[in-house]
Amino acid sequence: RSLFRGTPRHRCPGAAPGVRPPETLSMKPGIQRVEALDAGRLVCVEWEDGSESRYPCVWLRDNCQCPHCFLHSARARKLLFEDLDVNIVAKDVALPDRRKISITWPDEHTSEYEAEWLKKRCFSEEARAEMRKDLFLPERQYWGSDLQLPKIPFEEIMLNDESAYKWLCTLKKVGIVLLTGAATRQGELVKLGNRIGFLRLTFYGPTWQVQDKADANNVAYTTGKLCFHTDYPVLQHPPGRC
Repeated sequence: RSLFRGTPRHRCPGAAPGVRPPETLSMKPGIQRVEALDAGRLVCVEWEDGSESRYPCVWLRDNCQCPHCFLHSARARKLLFEDLDVNIVAKDVALPDRRKISITWPDEHTSEYEAEWLKKRCFSEEARAEMRKDLFLPERQYWGSDLQLPKIPFEEIMLNDESAYKWLCTLKKVGIVLLTGAATRQGELVKLGNRIGFLRLTFYGPTWQVQDKADANNVAYTTGKLCFHTDYPVLQHPPGRC
């Protein structure tokens, strides 16, 4: 959760449009200077390369990483909304060393934030784009006449986590993957579904057997071919894969 949805001002000098600054989020960043702005409502971090990042104090207090406010084993906040002052300001900011900052709040609670943690959560467009890339895998491969249909053996996915991860990433990027070598018996799709999550219950039940029927009331119950399609699109918005 986050109480701050806006985009604070920040500058990254020397960065050409569409080009990320020289520092990358994977490098160990160093802090040159830190100061409170806007009557203590913002904290400005100046990095060693001269760029700046600004963080709202309410966001920083909400994301305090101390054991009292954050459960590191679960990577979850312990601080309750009812205990968060949305108008909070920093009483004091300090730079103990170039790898972290320290903030003292009006109630004398102290929060420390590692430089690498702050850099990864910078509100700059570059950092936010990198975060979206890491979390949502936005890369897409559009189909053309040169499309080579990705193929992965069924058993590899069932037995190997790396193969299962590769399958899911490829499915998200390309939109289609042919699984080869599956047994021709009932239950294989159930095994595949259970490999990655729980089967979703629908008005058909957990699964549905599609077979040829006389006087079929659906083209799926015939021996003819079916075009690519998405089942149950009305059950998810926006439509995804089922």
